[in-house]
Amino acid sequence: MNIWKNIRRFLSHQRYIPILIGLLTVPLAGSLVIFLIDPQSFERYQDALWWAFVTITTVGYGDIVPGSGTPRLVAVIIMFGGITIVSMLTATISSAFVARKIREGKGLEKIKSSDHIVICGWNENAVDLIESIISLFKEHGHVSLVMINDIPEEDVNNIIYQYKNVDIQYVRGDYTKEYVLERANIKDARSVIIIPNETDEQGDPDEKTVLATLSIKSVSAKIPVIAFIHHSENKAHLKRANADEVIVRDEYNGFILASSVLMPGIPQAYFQLLNHKENPSMYRKKIPGSLTGKTFREVWEHFRQTEKALLIGVVREQKNVSFSDFLSADSSQLDAFIERKLKMAGHSLGDKNRIRLQLNPDDDYIISEDDLAVLIR
Repeated sequence: MNIWKNIRRFLSHQRYIPILIGLLTVPLAGSLVIFLIDPQSFERYQDALWWAFVTITTVGYGDIVPGSGTPRLVAVIIMFGGITIVSMLTATISSAFVARKIREGKGLEKIKSSDHIVICGWNENAVDLIESIISLFKEHGHVSLVMINDIPEEDVNNIIYQYKNVDIQYVRGDYTKEYVLERANIKDARSVIIIPNETDEQGDPDEKTVLATLSIKSVSAKIPVIAFIHHSENKAHLKRANADEVIVRDEYNGFILASSVLMPGIPQAYFQLLNHKENPSMYRKKIPGSLTGKTFREVWEHFRQTEKALLIGVVREQKNVSFSDFLSADSSQLDAFIERKLKMAGHSLGDKNRIRLQLNPDDDYIISEDDLAVLIR
C-alpha cells in the first residue's frame, strides 16, 4: 500500500511528467526507427524495443548490434538521448529527497508516525524527560518521540544525534497552533506532554500551556494530555481545558524539606525511587490473568518470587463522566456556585479518565481484571 502511495505521490508532481514522457518516447521512437532502417539486424520489433531499453540504460548486453552507417548514427542519438533523460530523472529524484531531508531537519515536514509521544515546549528539564521516557520504555519495546519547539536547529540536531538509536523527530513552530499540531500528526499520537517553554519571555508560561491544551483537545479530545505548570492556581484552568494530568512544579518541596529534618532517609528513598538512573525503580505492570480473583497477598508473593519486586499497591483507570462536563465553558457565577456546592457535598470534579490508586490494601483485597500492579524493584 505504501509503495503505491509513493508512486502516486511521485506521479502527482508535474515536473516529473516531461521526464517520464521522454523516458518512454526515446526507446519507443528509437526502436521503431531502427527497426525500419535496419531490418537485417532487427527481424522483430520486440528485438528492437529490447535493444533500445538496454541501450538507454547503459546496460549494453551486446546480444543485438545495429549495422554500420545510418543505423549506428541512430543508435548514437538514442544513447545520448537515453543518458540525458536518465540523468535528469536521477537528479530530479535525488533533489526531491535532499529537499525533503532538509525540510525534516528544519522541522517543516509532516510527521507520518503513529502511537508516538509528543513533547511540546523545551526547557532545562526536557533532556531528563527524554531520558526518562527512553528508560521506562526499555522493557516495553519501541518508542517514538516528536518534539515541537522553537529552539535553534543546531541544538535539535545535537539532541537527535545524542539519541540516534531512538526514533526522535522534530516539528518547528508554536505548539498552540493547530496547523503545527497537525504537522506533528497529533491525532495519531499516544500522548502529549506540555512543558513550559524557556524561550517564552512575556506573560505567564502557564497561560500558553492552557491554550495548547485547548488546541490539542480541539484536534482530538481522546488524546491524553499531561501538562506541567509553574503555579498551582492554574491547575483549575487546565482541568477545565480537559487536561488528563497536571503536574505542578515544586508541589512536594514542603514535604521533602520537612521530612529531611524529622525523618532523615525518607527524602533519599523518594529521590531514588523516582530516579530512572538508580535502582530500585518504581513501575506499573499488568497483572497476569491467572491471578484475577486472587488476594493481594497472593499477588504480592507472585511478584516477589518471579521478579523480586515488591508490590505496594494497585491502580485502576476508570473512564467516567465528570461533573465538569455538565458545566458551561465559561467560569460563570452559576458554575462557580454549582462547583462549590458539589465540593461541599464531598463530590469530586475529577477527570474523565480517573486514576484510582490503592496503596498497601488489605491482604484479602481481591484483584480484579482491571487492576494494574504498582511495583518497586
